[in-house]
Amino acid sequence: MMHKNLFDCYKNRMPRLIPIPKCYRNLLEHYVYDKRVLKHCLATQSKAVYIAEKISQYIEVDIALVSIGAFLHDIGRAQTHDVTHGMIGGLILHKEECSGEVIRVVERHVLGGFTALEAKLVGLPHRSFLPETWEEKIVCVADKLGLYHWGGINSLSQWIPKVRNRVSKLLNRYGEDEPYKASMQRVLQYTRSLIRKIMESSD
Repeated sequence: MMHKNLFDCYKNRMPRLIPIPKCYRNLLEHYVYDKRVLKHCLATQSKAVYIAEKISQYIEVDIALVSIGAFLHDIGRAQTHDVTHGMIGGLILHKEECSGEVIRVVERHVLGGFTALEAKLVGLPHRSFLPETWEEKIVCVADKLGLYHWGGINSLSQWIPKVRNRVSKLLNRYGEDEPYKASMQRVLQYTRSLIRKIMESSD
């Protein structure tokens, strides 16, 4: 299959691409046909697992949840590419009877998440879409560390410039009005908090 060949190609370039259970691979393949989206999901998974492994030396993190959530985070792009794609992904995964933890990772990765009020303003249900757990924040940040494979992830000093660059591009797309600006500022906050945790774990 086209997607299987793409997965096999990129897994050799991404050493932290831990094996994904076949049921989740089949699920993504069933809904997503765009190679660029799948490539991004694979790259995000690799980066998210790297971050999770680093901070798990200091705090408890469910690396398997991070891996699966990152792999599936853009499944909603099968239907839309706007800010509702996280919620759409959550609906797809709910229909497929995935766990609530995975669904929340997918729902809350878009930009830097939205408060209930912000969600209503951008066309989402009136409830919080803010990343709350470390797993949710890790996937949210990994998603912003570039679209595809990024060798600079080993250098913490490059994270903030990389995220700022992605934030700038997203603001150009969505505009700098609220709530988008506030949402994207949260991504930088999450990134700084993850960097602090990694630095603490290496002391």
